Amino acid sequence: MTKKETPSSYLSRLYLKCMGYIFSVAFISYYAQYPALSSRSGVEPSERAFKYTFPKLFDHVVEGGYSDPDSFAELLTVFGLVLSVFIASGIAHHGLLFLAVTSIYHFLVILGTSFYTFQWDILLIETGFLTGVCFAPWRSLRLNENEQQAVGSWPVRFLLFKLMFMSGVVKVQAECPTWQNLTALEFHFATQCLPGPLAWYAHQLPPLLLRLGVAATFVIEIPAAFLLLTPTVTTRKVGAWMQILLQLLIILTGSYNYFNLLTMALCLPCMVSEESHVGHEKARSRISHVWNVLQLATCAFFLAWTCKQMFSIERFGPTTDPGRQMIGLKLSMTKHECNLLVEHVIPASIVCTLAFTAVTGVRSIIKKKSNRLGSFVHALVCCVCIVVTAIPFFDLSPNLYRSTFLGVNLKPSTWRNIRQHSSNVSHGYGLFRRMTGVGKQSTADPATERMRMGWAGLPPSIVARPEIIFEALIDDSAEWRELRFRWKPGRVDQLPLQAAPHQPRFDWRMWFAALGTIQHNPWLVSFTDKILNGCSIVLDLLDEPEIVAGRHNITRVRANLYHYDFTRLDTEWARRIPGVKMVDTTSPFRYPGQVWTRKLFQQYLPPLEVSNQSLRQFLHQSGYGTSICAVNEDRCKDAGPSAQVLCRIAVSLRNSNEKSWALPLAAFFSCVMVELWGFSRRRKRFTEVKLKSE
Repeated sequence: MTKKETPSSYLSRLYLKCMGYIFSVAFISYYAQYPALSSRSGVEPSERAFKYTFPKLFDHVVEGGYSDPDSFAELLTVFGLVLSVFIASGIAHHGLLFLAVTSIYHFLVILGTSFYTFQWDILLIETGFLTGVCFAPWRSLRLNENEQQAVGSWPVRFLLFKLMFMSGVVKVQAECPTWQNLTALEFHFATQCLPGPLAWYAHQLPPLLLRLGVAATFVIEIPAAFLLLTPTVTTRKVGAWMQILLQLLIILTGSYNYFNLLTMALCLPCMVSEESHVGHEKARSRISHVWNVLQLATCAFFLAWTCKQMFSIERFGPTTDPGRQMIGLKLSMTKHECNLLVEHVIPASIVCTLAFTAVTGVRSIIKKKSNRLGSFVHALVCCVCIVVTAIPFFDLSPNLYRSTFLGVNLKPSTWRNIRQHSSNVSHGYGLFRRMTGVGKQSTADPATERMRMGWAGLPPSIVARPEIIFEALIDDSAEWRELRFRWKPGRVDQLPLQAAPHQPRFDWRMWFAALGTIQHNPWLVSFTDKILNGCSIVLDLLDEPEIVAGRHNITRVRANLYHYDFTRLDTEWARRIPGVKMVDTTSPFRYPGQVWTRKLFQQYLPPLEVSNQSLRQFLHQSGYGTSICAVNEDRCKDAGPSAQVLCRIAVSLRNSNEKSWALPLAAFFSCVMVELWGFSRRRKRFTEVKLKSE
């Protein structure tokens, strides 16, 4: 930040740069996984989605002979990465640039089929759209050092509010016992899709601390979310820093790609002040200090009051000996109370946000001596975007359709049509609605005929994480051998790895597949068919160097469903949980000899071989065509003259990236060089100004 630059303008430019970095990570991750997942030889080829979703473009590009689907998708990904680097390095922040990278990523998400249907992909598209339309500059290539986006910040703030508030509300509405009893974190660290390396250590924390963590999550996601929409920057900063704290804690224990980084980036516009210039004398005055203290005290009182309304404290244990009693904390808010809250506060939040946006827009118009019409149009567009962003809120409660708070009373069918037509730019969110991997205590204590109790009067938290384990017969061996993957849990003696900000889509989706059956996941059968045929592109999903290199062949494949759980340190609360394995370690910070325990639950996929006719029939009925397994260099053979040029470029880029990680290194190097160049310019300018003043 330079001497002339205000904190708000610095935060505005920092937010735009962060969006560029996040888009860069998304494009690099997509490019790295495209061959195995979505190419013609991949698990779910994107050609069918391309043809039916964008028929005119497919006819012009593919049928017209300009490019094959894979080369077109890969080169478009590289182009999106180049545009993202321009944004991340600060070279250009124009609104059209953001709309371009958002449109490209939206197109690629559709081509990625079911591997790209996660909420963070949708959130990135919605954030990119709002940033391009409302926040990014349109009259200049990038933001000036004294320019801020006070009006354009409101739609982005409202998006963050929607994300957090809906994520908190759906947990209450789902009536999941783990959320109601505040025991969700006693399962979460072991049952999340891809645990991080610190997840095992977090799983050993005392139940009281974990339940306080769940309570804090509710406070941050529901009441603290309203602080993001307040008209004063001090209260918004309190809400923003609470969201950042939550995301940092999630990053430490799990791998959620760029989602946490994106959520923290959305907090930056909440810290942008509507005041364009605030003098040092005013900032340091006693009145300003007292006003800030009053705001902080109001936030503390509001959060304390909401905690009292949301939670109840109970005592468990012998009444004759208070010293042996345990304190229990529970969520006292019911689904009915949550629905009433939604019905009252959502319309008020929409109206207040629109009012704050309008007031900020009027102030901006009054201050500007020129281009007042442009400022008016900008404020009007921001208000429209807020209304469109708010549409998914009406899915939280059916009574909101009949609300006349906004002066309208539309029919449910009309709302559904509006919801459908706005689905490309406005979405609902509901992270961790229900906790999975909750085991059942099926046996009673025969001596006391009572169920074994856990901590603070609740049943013990039994973890049963479902996990699919593929096994294969290698070459002529008759012994089944487990196939290892890079990221998902498998070996019981291996700590989870940190994958974020990259998201290994295949490993991640196998977590969802374990919750269902093979009939609902035909892509796993397609994967089995590919590895049986020795398709090297798909075999690269495995952490089996010898098999990928072709030194060994897979002859038969089967899959079993196991229930996984973390091992535990020998503590009082861990001994209350039946069936857990204690590890002998003198220090909780030492590497445990055994990380997981697992029990065979059932067969998931019967043994299959290449010549199995039922496999071919199942794939045909599921919409998978003839299995294609072509290496990267062979895909240009049948291409026309025009398509061969693009195909060879795509193949050259792919080969150079596989050998030396050329794309991520080039993107990182470009951003660093531009940042250093900008820093040297600012330092030179500051030196010149200092010399003139002397």
